[in-house]
Amino acid sequence: MKIEVNKKAPAFHETQILIHAPAEKVYKVLTSVNHWPVWQNDVTEAHLQGAVAPDKRFVWKASGLKIKSKIHTANPPSALGWTGRMLWIKAIHNWTLVAEGRSTRVIVQESLEGFLAGLMQRTLTKGMAQNLYELKLEAEKPD
Repeated sequence: MKIEVNKKAPAFHETQILIHAPAEKVYKVLTSVNHWPVWQNDVTEAHLQGAVAPDKRFVWKASGLKIKSKIHTANPPSALGWTGRMLWIKAIHNWTLVAEGRSTRVIVQESLEGFLAGLMQRTLTKGMAQNLYELKLEAEKPD
């Protein structure tokens, strides 16, 4: 990752899930940013022009909050990361995909810094679990 999460940030969480789909398919689901509102319950808008690549910017809305993000790492099919800003909070969000036979272990980390970021720990933990579950459901759909 070009930018690592801050494990000492006021809000930090790391979790993982095993998805019964190849890493290439999981990566494709993650990087189809404009398609996020279809499979992520909390995402109502997502706009990226062109393909996912380092330094590309995208805007999305999750849980009613507008987030401006910039991709820092895009290494298919094993790593994806971006930074983001919403209100006064700065986020670093990193995905690592590890092939395990025909399945993929997805490890996700996120840190939040800024005014009152510590109050978002519970929301961050719950949101990441939900997001991984929704990613699993989408990636495991038959082609």
